[in-house]
Amino acid sequence: MPSTTRYLSTALMLALATAQNGDTNPDAQGACSPTKGGEGACGPNGSEEWLNTGLRGDGWTPPFLSINNLTHISLDEYYKGVGSACAQYDENFQVAGDKYDIDPAILAFIAMQESSCNADAGGPTPGLMQCEPANCQNGKDNCQYPVQDNVDCGAWVLRSALDRVGGNAVHALGTYNGWYTAEDGTGLNGGRGLTEDYPCSQEGQDHGVPQNLDYIHETLNGWFQGYDIYGADSALGGYYECQQNCDSGLC
Repeated sequence: MPSTTRYLSTALMLALATAQNGDTNPDAQGACSPTKGGEGACGPNGSEEWLNTGLRGDGWTPPFLSINNLTHISLDEYYKGVGSACAQYDENFQVAGDKYDIDPAILAFIAMQESSCNADAGGPTPGLMQCEPANCQNGKDNCQYPVQDNVDCGAWVLRSALDRVGGNAVHALGTYNGWYTAEDGTGLNGGRGLTEDYPCSQEGQDHGVPQNLDYIHETLNGWFQGYDIYGADSALGGYYECQQNCDSGLC
């Protein structure tokens, strides 16, 4: 008699296959399905070249995708697949999602991208959401624990960015990883937006870990689609193959 586990595994594989070969976002340019990596990287939420508009020119000028119309797999599918480590924090994502009007699935995807859903992850921006302590919403100078405080911090950062940029998910997600436009007024890069040569410039290195120039593609076309960009699906990452250091390459 075939096992129940076998049927569940088959159902999960079919669900993921459907999600990863499904529709593309009608608002995204250069979109493809399933996701492709490397040169010409693209996915359901657009091509990396489009998402990174301006990065190779005068500075990043993010195209518009509404936070409410992103193409992604369901949270249940995510928890059954690559996001299994995030399932234990579902209540935290739900609470923060309700509080800041953000789809809890998006918070789970970001947590996986940022920390592999490891609440004990360290660094200058510690915790599940890798949230800058200056942005803590608990009235303290650190919010790695309890986990809800860290998820609230990440959700607040994302919501604040979304409100500032008219709900543009591309711009807001980039901001979460330290990307910026000329209009953001950071004064960095000579007042321009982020360019591909900035992360490993002297000024860029003086400001800490270099930005991951593949971040938006990996997030919207990788984690949002149920791919393991840090593991089995690493070939679906972006053109830059960022290693978050300047030993070789641009990032």
